[in-house]
Amino acid sequence: MHELYTVLAEYYDAIYRKRAERVRMEIDFVEEIFKNDAKREVKRILDLACGTGIPTLELAERGYDVIGLDLHEEMLKVARRKAEERGLDVEFFQGDALEITFENEFDAITMFFSSIMYFDEENLKKLFNGVVKALRPGGVFIADFPCWFYEGSNGPIVWDEQKGEEKLVITDWREVEPAFQKLRFKRLVQIIKPNGDTKAFFVDDELQIYTPREMRLLARGHFSEVRIYGNLKRELAPNDRRYWLVGIN
Repeated sequence: MHELYTVLAEYYDAIYRKRAERVRMEIDFVEEIFKNDAKREVKRILDLACGTGIPTLELAERGYDVIGLDLHEEMLKVARRKAEERGLDVEFFQGDALEITFENEFDAITMFFSSIMYFDEENLKKLFNGVVKALRPGGVFIADFPCWFYEGSNGPIVWDEQKGEEKLVITDWREVEPAFQKLRFKRLVQIIKPNGDTKAFFVDDELQIYTPREMRLLARGHFSEVRIYGNLKRELAPNDRRYWLVGIN
């Protein structure tokens, strides 16, 4: 489990190249939330499940004081190297998002790339409790999560990427169990060396399914205000494929 974040950590940015290219637009939207939804100026940010630091470093480049936290040291090794290469002073810590012990330290806490879907309802409550404790009054929590069903989303998706001289062939598919609110995210990553040697890795992660209404109801017991936005706009529409949870402390 979690091979994507361990043995494939060095390939993560290549696999998510297209998503990484959209990160600037996503952080533009996040800054809009900072400006319009947070009840304090946002300067200091905790980025939970930060991975290789794709959004974390974008926030740092915009002048925010950012700390990144992730469960997997393999991902953090990549994040630290990227920060050094860019000349950015960002602290990255290994840790569990459910076990954070910060108190009244951050103006905003973020969680990107659908990481919130790894938590069932009980762990979501634990996550929210830790977030609320770590936020300063008027601070904001932002997390994105996908629409679990949209037209054309059920069949396998195959594409390729390049990492140096290596070619990656990636196949994604999903198995949805609506009755149990579970989604099994499956991915086959084939790494083809220049000489033709091939290694294959299989990812099989169990994720939780949440509708915007369910996420709002779960968050309401923890934050003073809860808002759900769709795609990259501060409103919600029926055809949105990605949602943004905004919890105001």
